[in-house]
Amino acid sequence: MSEPVTEVQERSWVGVVAVWIAAVLAAVAIGVFVDEGAQFASLGIALAGSVLLTFAIQLAGGVTAGYLTRVAISVAGAVVVLVLCSVVIGIAALFAG
Repeated sequence: MSEPVTEVQERSWVGVVAVWIAAVLAAVAIGVFVDEGAQFASLGIALAGSVLLTFAIQLAGGVTAGYLTRVAISVAGAVVVLVLCSVVIGIAALFAG
């Protein structure tokens, strides 16, 4: 028997959180491993990767109800995470020299 629609929709929000976690991991990796001159460009690449990951996860889920809302919230959350990381990187660059 098929699952109730609400359970499927609730599980589809896991993909939104997964993109946020991926954005945090990418931001930390960029802050730690990338040279200072290329960090901000790398954050842009991380955002592009977050958008692609969002589309891949949401399309693979196969849930059409609320698709645009989940994509918008997922990308907006990734933008917020990467903006906060860029602020931290900028402040760290001021104090580093």
